[in-house]
Amino acid sequence: MEITSSDSPFLSQHTCLVFKDRYLVFIGGWNGHIRIPGIHTYDTQSNTWLPPALNEPLLTGFPQGAGLSAHSAQIIRSLDDENTFSAIIIGREGSLRSQRKAGNIYLLYGNLIDMDSSQQRMKYVYCEADSSLTVSSRSYHTSTPITPCTLVTIGGCKSNSVDLLKWKIIHNKKKEPCNWPGRLDFPLTSCTVVTSFIKNIEQKQKSDLTQISPSYQNGWRGHCIIPGVGGLFIGTGEGFNALRHGPLNSAYLLKYIENDSSIKPTIYEIGTIDEPRAYAVSAVCSNDGTAWLHGGLGPQGKTMNTLMKLIRVD
Repeated sequence: MEITSSDSPFLSQHTCLVFKDRYLVFIGGWNGHIRIPGIHTYDTQSNTWLPPALNEPLLTGFPQGAGLSAHSAQIIRSLDDENTFSAIIIGREGSLRSQRKAGNIYLLYGNLIDMDSSQQRMKYVYCEADSSLTVSSRSYHTSTPITPCTLVTIGGCKSNSVDLLKWKIIHNKKKEPCNWPGRLDFPLTSCTVVTSFIKNIEQKQKSDLTQISPSYQNGWRGHCIIPGVGGLFIGTGEGFNALRHGPLNSAYLLKYIENDSSIKPTIYEIGTIDEPRAYAVSAVCSNDGTAWLHGGLGPQGKTMNTLMKLIRVD
């Protein structure tokens, strides 16, 4: 059922997070003309769009003239006020003409005002993260929690395909400084098929596994990440090799081992994908652990309408 209304925004290359199991928070994107840092909020209970946060007073903190697109976003858990939204944003800020070479990390905060009234609205502020938190410059990448205070960012650049962003909680019982992230929404819903892959790798001898370097294939972009217990499935997407067009059909598994001082990620090649896609969307159902993949670009850049689920074929 389509519920598009006249005030529904025109956007692509944006991200969406769920707030209070009710509100859809759409962050940044390309509006057909420019990259924007603006936030659009949809109330699924009343089926209405809240006033868009495009500039002051509903949106502050982002550099003038810059915007966000093809970035990643993850929820940060709120410690106190249930009407407070928090997220960590990773990606390049940029105007139409220029972008930084370094990656950008922002903390995004929102406050729900006059909930359930005709005047309800969200007020957002961006805060650039502490300079000690760094990632490579990326776009069309993924950022996935693997611990409550660790994000693994994959793809989106030609080299250094994997970035680990790890931080410590400074204040356990009160809010962190605005430029320092709190705890991520973790654990994620795990896919049973990916978990079985991980267990299979743990049972194999190292000589039977194909381990690859993080810079293999000059990186991924537009890929999907599907979490399992102890690892992540990396599939579909496209590479940065100008001589090879179309979606990649290789499948990989990023397995991580955590100890008190560090987290060591290792990438294994685990096979091929029958129906490769780039820029598709994926999700895992919590009731049965099934991973689903929809749409994206297929061979020859064709836009696809297929809905598929991840299964293992031996």
